[in-house]
Amino acid sequence: MHCKDTTSGIKPVVKKKIDQNRRAFIKMAALAGGAIVLTGTPLATYVISPALKKGSGKWVDFGPATDLPDNDFEMLSYEFMVKDGWLVLPQRGFVWARSEKGAQVKVFSSTCSHLACNVIWQQETGTFNCPCHSGRFNADGRPLSGPPTKPLRELKNKIEDDNLQVYLTI
Repeated sequence: MHCKDTTSGIKPVVKKKIDQNRRAFIKMAALAGGAIVLTGTPLATYVISPALKKGSGKWVDFGPATDLPDNDFEMLSYEFMVKDGWLVLPQRGFVWARSEKGAQVKVFSSTCSHLACNVIWQQETGTFNCPCHSGRFNADGRPLSGPPTKPLRELKNKIEDDNLQVYLTI
């Protein structure tokens, strides 16, 4: 009987010590998890947010609108600095513009609607040609042949102080 008392006396002490260690571990894990969430969320937001920002737009000045030819497209190039995530890089490209009746100006993106290659205006044929996949567009930007099914994107523009300004998305 004496052996039973000794064994039963030791068991509760060992079990109590295990329960205390388990509680301490769970408490420490919960506190560490809370600390990670509290510090990790703002840190992750700070690091990831520049990459998730949607592109914005910018009005780009192309100079005097009177310099544009009537009923023929002219290639107008641009360059400006843009912040891309953590970097500030030059944004370069060109657009196609022409003067129309009534002091109106039509401006098209130079990017093909198929796979974003640059289209080239062919004055002889009166078409925009995409050299990548033989896509062709008419002077109104609508596809004529090749893989493109969507028209060229017409860009918003305005004449301000006699200068042509075009809204470009960044």
